[in-house]
Amino acid sequence: MPVYELFCLARPKLARKQLASLIKTACTSVFTNNGVLTEVLSYDLRDLAYPIRKAGSKYEEAFMWQMQFLVKPEALPEIHRDLHTNEDVLRWIVMKRRQHPVVLNTHSVSKAAQRLLDRRGLARPSSAEQHVAPH
Repeated sequence: MPVYELFCLARPKLARKQLASLIKTACTSVFTNNGVLTEVLSYDLRDLAYPIRKAGSKYEEAFMWQMQFLVKPEALPEIHRDLHTNEDVLRWIVMKRRQHPVVLNTHSVSKAAQRLLDRRGLARPSSAEQHVAPH
């Protein structure tokens, strides 16, 4: 599954519970499509670089939040539809990340280190040599 980032601007007059509900709705859209949520960031209320007009109102500040998730591309239309129909959302954008973040585990790092030592003709000390105390 590709990694996506959603960046969203919400109306500034929202109560904290309404904002939390909006974020929860977006997260639920990911979960119902067998996606995985990896990060949610809230940037609180911020001044906008330029005013946004929506539904006859002019907004000069907005709640900004971002989430990172993995989901099948077929699920994106539902996420877009949920955001489009919510009147508390001023603007949003979903961006596809270029690659997955690299997560290393200790076993693969140990194996790679051993292969490097073997290529250079260096031997890793055996477990018996590692536990011998100097005299």
